[in-house]
Amino acid sequence: MRRLFLVRHAKAELSVGRDDYARKLTERGRADARRVAKALAARHFLPDVLIHSGAARAKQTAEIFAAEWRSKVELEQDARLYDASVTTLLERARALADAPKRVGLVGHNPGLGELATALIGSGAEPERRRLAAKYPTGAVAVLDFSIQRWEQVARNTGMLALYLTPAELEADAD
Repeated sequence: MRRLFLVRHAKAELSVGRDDYARKLTERGRADARRVAKALAARHFLPDVLIHSGAARAKQTAEIFAAEWRSKVELEQDARLYDASVTTLLERARALADAPKRVGLVGHNPGLGELATALIGSGAEPERRRLAAKYPTGAVAVLDFSIQRWEQVARNTGMLALYLTPAELEADAD
């Protein structure tokens, strides 16, 4: 089995007058990233590797996640994840090294939300509609695949194991 974590970066500074790649997380974004990371750890949903786009907000999200987890997670950068299309993201998932069985991609919308929707298997229409409707900043979809190698990842073959958003976690805490 393989497990893919699709993490949209947490809330970032507005892009007005800024270099988009350099936009950093807001205080709310940092708090949301910590909340989601803790929720994943509490559920024992932890990747072996987090690959981020290199954009400041994605890198910071990955670093916050890794800092919140007791187990060591490897961080990698791949600039191809920045503003990537669903096709590029799917190709990247298929090209993952086979050694890590649990991998996270930390990137951007609309690509990540579209990839999550595309990978969920048939018969999961409520989940597909939920992901297609909204994939907010800080959201994480965790998909499981009954495959031996990452190159076998294909559309409609994943099972949504978990979907978390900062807003839902905040509401649960109230």
